[in-house]
Amino acid sequence: MNVRFGRREALPTMLTALAMLGASCQLVTTQVSGVTPTLDLRPTPSPGLAATDTRLSPAGPTFVAVPMGTATPGSPPASAATSGPFRMDMPVDDALSGTVEALSSTADGTLWLITDQGIAKLEDTTWTPYLTSSTAGIAGIDAVGRVWVVNEDTTRISAWSGEAWTTYGIDAGWTPLTDDYYQYVRGGQSDLLGRIWFATSQDVRVFDGNQWTVYAPQEMGIGPSAYDDVETRFGVAISRSGMVWVSECDWGGPGPMGGQGIRWLDQGTWWGASLPVASGCAMAIADDSTGHVWAGVDSSLWRYDPASGDWTEFTSPAPPIAEMRFGFIDSLVVDPRDTVWPVLVLCGGASCYGTNVLYHFHDNLWTQVGEVAQSGYEYWGPVFDAVGTPWLSWDGGIYRVEGDSPELASPLAGRFGAMDNTGRVWFVAQYEGREALWVLDEETRD
Repeated sequence: MNVRFGRREALPTMLTALAMLGASCQLVTTQVSGVTPTLDLRPTPSPGLAATDTRLSPAGPTFVAVPMGTATPGSPPASAATSGPFRMDMPVDDALSGTVEALSSTADGTLWLITDQGIAKLEDTTWTPYLTSSTAGIAGIDAVGRVWVVNEDTTRISAWSGEAWTTYGIDAGWTPLTDDYYQYVRGGQSDLLGRIWFATSQDVRVFDGNQWTVYAPQEMGIGPSAYDDVETRFGVAISRSGMVWVSECDWGGPGPMGGQGIRWLDQGTWWGASLPVASGCAMAIADDSTGHVWAGVDSSLWRYDPASGDWTEFTSPAPPIAEMRFGFIDSLVVDPRDTVWPVLVLCGGASCYGTNVLYHFHDNLWTQVGEVAQSGYEYWGPVFDAVGTPWLSWDGGIYRVEGDSPELASPLAGRFGAMDNTGRVWFVAQYEGREALWVLDEETRD
């Protein structure tokens, strides 16, 4: 989830921002083009970060939390609606006003519905409004369920606990963003020390419970862009080992214009500035249960082995359209079997927008899943249910992937797919002119 401000207007978009994929059932299997081991990266221990005293900003947030009653799943006609294995749970406006901007799970598996006017969370089988009438930008939701909101001029950030606001300003180490054209704050991930991390349009910052620490690009070994008038896109990911990972991409009118790749924080020291992964557009980082970290840098897939400290590169296959090239990896999802599902974006000429290809990367093989798709920017990559079956929303509906073959399960135009902590898969899709929540019905899925 994130909040972005551009040209002085609030333009909130959400994190875990998801884009739709396109479909069919043709499979293409390609041997890895290159495997390149690199040098030893094992860091030496260094002192950790020290917390400092803090004072809260006396200024309050520029938004209001309005209590609402609990919403129960849809009216009788709506609750009876089904589409393939999906059952309509309720229209979105039964719980919240506004347009849906995200459907996302936090680290504990809690499912959150975010619109441009509020937030609801799923409690057992009931959607409960959690925050309404918010007039500021949502930056993220952390592991303990606090909603973080930045005011429009970015001078303060506030956390809503469900009962009260706590606001932090300059006295607590928070600093406003200075770029008037392109601003965002996104994050909410927690490390093993309980610190909460955010990426902004100009740096990466962490909250230790009292004080904010801001890491400027130079502190992470990231220099200025080689181009003028580019948007610097930082991302933060926390691996299961507790390591903090930062991705960076420079973005211009045609799309990605390079960048400075991957950095990571270990034992208080930033690593990666002198490595091959330190150059290129990096947009996606994920880890698997064995401790390996996967990252996309330009169109290559990289794997980090924490035991050896080595990075291994897997270059992308030949594009499925001869006159186009792969520009970058837009997303990575690791499934329950520790195999990787990257989405690569095709570029033609100077433009890299909206044409995506989904792959399944397993045993050093790239397998194309479906055909090339023109996609939006609301959902991408598969969502895995409790038994590990992938579900996709792309052109023509929602698909179940069997092996590596997508099979149409429902004609719903699904958006913002997510799984809750019970393993149920959810999508947002239109029903009779209204946005509605749809859930995979275990009784009808087969």
